[in-house]
Amino acid sequence: MEKQRNKHRALMETFLDNVRLSRRSFIKASAATGAGVALGAGLGPQLKSLAVAAPKGAGEMGEWKPATCQGCTSWCSKQVYVIDGRAVKVRGNPHSKVNLGAGCPRSHLAIQQLYDPDRIKTPMKRTNPKKGRHEDPKFVPITWDEALDAIADQK
Repeated sequence: MEKQRNKHRALMETFLDNVRLSRRSFIKASAATGAGVALGAGLGPQLKSLAVAAPKGAGEMGEWKPATCQGCTSWCSKQVYVIDGRAVKVRGNPHSKVNLGAGCPRSHLAIQQLYDPDRIKTPMKRTNPKKGRHEDPKFVPITWDEALDAIADQK
């Protein structure tokens, strides 16, 4: 064991002795790394369903509002960061005695569900009476009054 440790130490010392790093080469490497990071920053994937925050002015700050996560049956206590009426971030409520400010990923996914452009925002009615795995239900949007009347007529 001691032999192996000495061998690793000797290899590291010879490596450090052979590496010559001048101030000039360090600055060149730093500049190249910075340029690579700056150019590569726009190449990452973009999530379209996340809230887009408007550019902030000097006095435009959001606020943390208390809420609950409804991703499961636990209804954990959360805080939602709201800017101009739009939820931007979710965190666990640090004042909660139940979860002590912790949370699971479901609360973060709730923001994506809320602002998803493909989310259904109106009641839908099935127009095809046939049901089954390979049958198209042919849903059509209806008003809220029509939906409530249809539910009331079923009882």
